Amino acid sequence: MVMAWTTASVIITALPLCVVILIGILGNLMVVLISTKGNRVRTKGRALIASLAFADTLESTNLIFMLVSVAHYGHWIFGDALCQLNGFLTTEFVISSMYSLTAISINRYFMVVKQNYYRKVFNPRNQALIVAFIWCIPLPFAIGPLVGWSKFEFQTGKCICIFFFSRSVVFSAALLVVAVPLPLGIICFCCFKIFREVGHHSKRVTTMSSNAPSVNVEEVRITKTLAVVIGAYLICFIPAATINLIEMVQPSFEIPLWIDILSMILVFCNHANNPVIYGALNRQYRKAFKDILKNLLGGRCSLDKTTDSSNNSTVLETSTAPRSRKLFKTTVNVATMAKAKSNSEAKCIESTGNCLEVVAPK
Repeated sequence: MVMAWTTASVIITALPLCVVILIGILGNLMVVLISTKGNRVRTKGRALIASLAFADTLESTNLIFMLVSVAHYGHWIFGDALCQLNGFLTTEFVISSMYSLTAISINRYFMVVKQNYYRKVFNPRNQALIVAFIWCIPLPFAIGPLVGWSKFEFQTGKCICIFFFSRSVVFSAALLVVAVPLPLGIICFCCFKIFREVGHHSKRVTTMSSNAPSVNVEEVRITKTLAVVIGAYLICFIPAATINLIEMVQPSFEIPLWIDILSMILVFCNHANNPVIYGALNRQYRKAFKDILKNLLGGRCSLDKTTDSSNNSTVLETSTAPRSRKLFKTTVNVATMAKAKSNSEAKCIESTGNCLEVVAPK
């Protein structure tokens, strides 16, 4: 590491880190509450989104150690025991977050491309097993340094307790493969397949009738969200992975302080990005965020079901409603809808396990 901490570098680092911590904790907590309480959202795979938000909440809280170290000009003041704990938690939560993103991408792949298998693969039991698997994957890498496979040490340039990639090449190489190219490859594969399926679907709808209603709006939104996920993932993790690879291959090479700390902040920015990606870009989560904020400002907070206030949409309860309620399924004939009135209507339709938005033509 080149150059020591200065007052300017402390301020420049601490300000964005505070923003990341606040958004990471508050934003992800809201996502967890919305996904697990009440029935404000009907997005499939809510358990996976909750798992992602929970991991990001915990890691954002863990960043308080980093913030204090930055404020002390790159010095660790908490002792070795908490240093080992910080390293364990950082490894566990960062990798869990990565694989939660991967599981969500696989979920969307089955929802759009393999619709007939969705209910079988992502039933409640399997989703619970997937979440458990997500949290078990990082354990060998989080526990390894505690028992002699590499070692957690405080790094002044990163202001966290983490392993030196040059200390154990086997450990570092295994971690880099599991933590970056493997989940990224799966996400890219799922996104590619979804893009292609949406493209084929659009062509089929176009050839059926130029006046046929659009039935792939939700699919397009899902695909755009995945594209944003991949972009954010690359921006956040590639710089740090490159620096760590350099440290592993060339231990004597000194990384400038500003590059080292910036790469770590980018990694942790991913925990604050996810509430935006899976919240702000999802219409149901966005509406739930607004409702909760309005309720908080009004002195009350409710996670009960809300109805869509739009004049152009009607929401039907899905299978997440209590069993005592009657479930309604609506089937739509595309040819009949093409002859509908000139007024636009939007209906959320439960068809083949998907909620698709159907817009009648003007």
